[in-house]
Order: sequence, then structure tokens, then C-alpha cells
Amino acid sequence: MAMKLIAPMAFLAMQLIIMAAAEDQSAQIMLDSVVEKYLRSNRSLRKVEHSRHDAINIFNVEKYGAVGDGKHDCTEAFSTAWQAACKKPSAMLLVPGNKKFVVNNLFFNGPCQPHFTFKVDGIIAAYQNPASWKNNRIWLQFAKLTGFTLMGKGVIDGQGKQWWAGQCKWVNGREICNDRDRPTAIKFDFSTGLIIQGLRLMNSPEFHLVFGNCEGVKIIGISITAPRDSPNTDGIDIFASKNFHLQKNTIGTGDDCVAIGTGSSNIVIEDLICGPGHGISIGSLGRENSRAEVSYVHVNGAKFIDTQNGLRIKTWQGGSGMASHIIYENVEMINSENPILINQFYCTSASACQNQRSAVQIQDVTYKNIRGTSATAAAIQLKCSDSMPCKDIKLSDISLKLTSGKIASCLNDNANGYFSGHVIPACKNLSPSAKRKESKSHKHPKTVMVENMRAYDKGNRTRILLGSRPPNCTNKCHGCSPCKAKLVIVHRIMPQEYYPQRWICSCHGKIYHP
Repeated sequence: MAMKLIAPMAFLAMQLIIMAAAEDQSAQIMLDSVVEKYLRSNRSLRKVEHSRHDAINIFNVEKYGAVGDGKHDCTEAFSTAWQAACKKPSAMLLVPGNKKFVVNNLFFNGPCQPHFTFKVDGIIAAYQNPASWKNNRIWLQFAKLTGFTLMGKGVIDGQGKQWWAGQCKWVNGREICNDRDRPTAIKFDFSTGLIIQGLRLMNSPEFHLVFGNCEGVKIIGISITAPRDSPNTDGIDIFASKNFHLQKNTIGTGDDCVAIGTGSSNIVIEDLICGPGHGISIGSLGRENSRAEVSYVHVNGAKFIDTQNGLRIKTWQGGSGMASHIIYENVEMINSENPILINQFYCTSASACQNQRSAVQIQDVTYKNIRGTSATAAAIQLKCSDSMPCKDIKLSDISLKLTSGKIASCLNDNANGYFSGHVIPACKNLSPSAKRKESKSHKHPKTVMVENMRAYDKGNRTRILLGSRPPNCTNKCHGCSPCKAKLVIVHRIMPQEYYPQRWICSCHGKIYHP
């Protein structure tokens, strides 16, 4: 009998306390205590308790002194709010909507507690005048984060117009742009399990969104915009990173919509709209005789509108390494220059680059179901090295004509491979394709991506070998043993640039050149 009376009495007591709390705010502490005890005794309501406590961990930047009037400097407030949110599990750092917050250079450093979300519903804006910036390297830098989400329906505006002025000039009939002294808008370093979703990025002084040494990243439904003539304003750049999934993004800038740099593998791009801009680029690779490795890239579903390039692979002469296992399929070109382009003679110097024998090997590249119109006479250009010809290039179901409706052409220099189905324009020196059994070791890139994302989700850090060949380090360590080959990333000039890789011989932490 007593047990039957306990539950109703407890419930009645809680109701009385709630009524009292409505009249007297000082009873809130007692209310919290009783509710917590009641919830602990009722398993069915534990989920409510969990969500209730999660809601407490919202860190609004305004509560830390940020003023969203588009005038006051909010740098310190954002930094303080980040430090507070970083320490709490399931925290949300909130930039509220319908307000504009001006901030200078910020460094959002981890590690932080799990399930950290940075939600931007308002506008985060940089200073318009370059002289007001603290430095010219990175505006918003994130590092050492795990399981972090940057999302929202807001805008991150780099205010790059004054940075772009006077950065380009014409030399010997070529436009040369300075790409050294302007900051990247957003940079992620040494982070895993990232989600970037829903935001609009615009008008970065240089690159908009850059990743270095990151793994397990999803970029979903964001837009990136900058004027067609804004110099070096790449949309998304990926360096020395792996396991990326880009889905349903819209990018229109003055340079590459997406650029994939050395040390990157397992990159999947789906349903991209690109234009204006320079298309999707793998590279540039092999700059300054460096070694470069890119593998397992899959572009499935993309539309290029009035772009300077479409699907481009670009390498410098004198480099080494390999770009391989690349698939482009289900792509539409609308008045795009150079829809399909492999360029192993890439050069941005004012004077002509020196002809060199060494080159990055390009092999196992598939173009399938590529259709639309080309703004250049040669819709397909395979400009491969004579000393390191492209291998296993495959064209299938290609239909590209000039925007005028006339027949386009194909330029093939030193590319070996196959074609199947209807390929228009036809390319010389490619053989009719015979069905060949796929090597078990050469899995479909998306399959590899999915497998590794699953492994990541389980907490396993799967490592993908890039297929490079280590040097023979026997007797190269001046008598030290064991002497082993090691692939290192060399941070040339500034940490955010290029990430070239080189093989070295190593023994007990000491470095020896092979």
C-alpha cells in the first residue's frame, strides 16, 4: 500500500514545487533538484534529461561581449567564447542570425570536448582595409579538432576587394598574379571527423576553404562565391589529406572551384555546380622538383558553367611521383574552356619554364559520360610528358561540341589508353577498349572512400598507401642502423602552401638524404 502511494505523492510534490517556482524564481534551484531526482527514478525520461542538459551548453558570442552591429571589433569575444565552449561536451558556439560581427585574425585551437558545433546563422565579416588585419596569412584558423562541425545558414565574408587590387599584371602576354601576400579565409589543420554544412563563404582575399593534414571530412551544401576576376580565390583546397566527401556544393570564384594537392587520397566529389572559375584541378603537382602523390579521386555528377577549365590535372616539369586511380563521370559542360585537360607543362612564371625530363606520372584516369559544349576548339587536351607518357587513359561515352555547334577537336600528345562507346571528338593514339578484368588491388575510389569512412566511424584510423616507391636506404645513414626510408611533408615557405613530399632516409630520428 505504501509503495502505491509513493509515486502519486512524489508527482504531487513536484507539481506543487513547479507552481511555487512560477511565483517565486528563487525556487528554480529546488525545482532542478527535484526534477533531476525524479528523472533518475524514471528510465523512460532519461533521454529528455540528456537533451535538456545539452541545451544548456550553448555559448552565444553576444554573451561574451560580441556586438553584431557590423562596426565593433568582436575578435576577443569570439576567442573567449571559443575557449569556454571548447571545454564542454556537446557544446554549441552560436553566432546569432540577422546580425553582423566583425573579427580580425583568429586561431581556434583544439583539442576540444566531443561533439563540438560552431553554428553561424549571422554574418562573420573581416576588416575591409588590409592595413587593419593582424597578419596576411590566415583569417580564421582551426587546428587539432576531432568530431567538429561548422554549420549554419549564415555568411562568412572575407571582404577581399581591397586585397585583390593590383595583384595581377600581364607579362609576355600572360597574366601573372601574386599568390603570396594575401590571407586564406578559413584553414583546418591536423583535424579529423569534420563536417562543414550549409554556410555561404564569400570574397576571400585568397583561398576560401583549405584543409591540410585532415582526415574524414564531409562538406555538404555550402556555397562559395567571389568575382570572376578575383585572383587565386580557390573555393576548396585539399592538401595532404584523405577520406573527403564533397556533396551538393555550389562554387563560383576567380580560380579553382576545387583543388586537390599532393599527399591527398580518397576524395569523392558529388553533384558539384562550378562556375565561374577554373574547374576541378588535381594539382598543381611537382613544383620545384618536389615529389607529389594523389590517388583515388572520384568525381560523380558535376556541372561546369562558363569556366576557364573543366576537369584538369596539372603538373610541373621536373617533379616526380604519381597521380592515379582517378574517375570523372556524369559531367555536364556549358560553354566551358578546356573541358578535359591534362597539362604536364604547367607553368605560372613570368618567363618560360625550363624543359626538364622528370615528371609526375599520370595513370589510370577514366572519363565517362562527359557531355556539353566547349568554348575552346580543342575540347579534349591530353598534353603529357614525352619522357613520362600518361598511361591507361580511358574515354567512354564522350560528347563534346563547340558552343557554336561546330565540331570540336582532341589534342593527344603522349597519352596512351583506351576508348569505348561513342567518343566525340575522337582522339588519336587511343585503342578500342577490350573488357579487362579489374585488378583486386585497384578498387573503385568511392568504394575505398566508403570503406575508410566506415573504418573511421568505428574509431579506426585507416591509412591508405599512396603507391609511391621508397628509395633504397642501404648504407645511406653513415653507418647508423637501422636505416629506413621515410616519406615526409616539407612545409615550403609557409605552412599553408602546397605540402610537397620527399623521401628521406632516417635512423634514430636523424635524417639522411638518399
